Amino acid sequence: MSHELLEQAWGAVRGAQRRGAQGARAAAHRVRESTLEWRDGALDRLQESTRMGLEVALFVDGRYSTHATSDLRPEALEGFLDECVAMTRVLAEDAHRALPDPARYQGRFQGDLGLMDEAGVAGSTPAERRRLVQALEAAVRAGPGADQLASVTTACSDTAGERALVCSNGMEGSWRGSSFYLWAECAVKDAGGRKPEGWWYSARRQRGALQAPEEIGREALRRALAQVGAKPEPSGEHPCVVEAAVAGRLFADLLSPLSGWAIQQQRSFLADKLDQAVAAACLTLADDPLLPAGLASQAYDGEGMSAVRRPIFEQGVLRTHFLDTYSARKLGREPTTGGASNLVFQGGERDLAGLLQAMGTGLLVTGFSGGNSNAATGDFSVGVKGMWVEGGRPVRPVAEMNLSGNHLALWKRLAELGNDPNPSSSLRIPSLRFDPVQFSGT
Repeated sequence: MSHELLEQAWGAVRGAQRRGAQGARAAAHRVRESTLEWRDGALDRLQESTRMGLEVALFVDGRYSTHATSDLRPEALEGFLDECVAMTRVLAEDAHRALPDPARYQGRFQGDLGLMDEAGVAGSTPAERRRLVQALEAAVRAGPGADQLASVTTACSDTAGERALVCSNGMEGSWRGSSFYLWAECAVKDAGGRKPEGWWYSARRQRGALQAPEEIGREALRRALAQVGAKPEPSGEHPCVVEAAVAGRLFADLLSPLSGWAIQQQRSFLADKLDQAVAAACLTLADDPLLPAGLASQAYDGEGMSAVRRPIFEQGVLRTHFLDTYSARKLGREPTTGGASNLVFQGGERDLAGLLQAMGTGLLVTGFSGGNSNAATGDFSVGVKGMWVEGGRPVRPVAEMNLSGNHLALWKRLAELGNDPNPSSSLRIPSLRFDPVQFSGT
């Protein structure tokens, strides 16, 4: 199928050139996805879909546009390209729009990144999906404290897809990959009609690497029960540990201002911080698009530029911005890549229990809710829940509190990273221990 997709992409590029486009990029894709959701012993939702589509980026007389279609019939594509090129010609000129320098296509990784699990895809039958969601629910209902359950929802999803990308100035590539996902969520009864929720999940490229349904179900129930009787602690500055499963929510607000769009639009508090220390010296991480079986691994990015591992933070010093060709030209800089792939952190020596012992007394953050972060200033405020910790051990549940401040101050208070990176995310962040930061509660 990749050969067919390459032909479709090349056909679109050549068709655009025949109509007067000086440059073009086209991507053709095919994706099959199946999702089964199970709720309280019965089927809740079943979704099966196969999608095919084509996206084109056009460079016509100094003008630029992007378009997409799911109608891949030859006669429909002819009309589609006619309209796309004609519409591009009436747009305003933008001298900064261009395809990447062909040199950026060179040196592409040619090995196997382990992104496709053929056997796993073949084994993901309707009967197997049903077995998995039932096993997830059974695990929740078999755990200690299951008599307090109010509801249980489980889900199983598998995806297989392929994509071809070509550029008129010499780039051609194709990609095939799969992903598998198991998830369980439950609500338990609490005083005053409250129903605290707990969840857990596992996501992998290889089906055999998924966490066992029994482990996922037990963890979802444990997390729900841990929030029974939760209430806020007094406001103040408290040390905290943010567990790996949710730490990505906090770090994402530090990542967003690194985009070329935010920098070019003067909406980034990190625009002028390159090669400066903006976090504690314990923060070192890299963007690694070539990580074997990584959930965001790729040999080239969305523009076709060859993917390379690059440092983002080295001992707290910011080393890169994510600049696509357009934002780099606008800023008068060299492009890097349009966005992050797999983020790999240099972890510490302690697991979550060890981080809690090192903290002693403070807050273990196990969930975030709502909130906002200003990419231009770095100011943020976000709701949190978790456990109050004394003597390195969780002693009571916490909810309805806010963590607030400024990211430039927050990340300087990072004291330690754990050794427990989250394997179910492309943001493979471990648990984080912070020196006292501002919480608001009672």
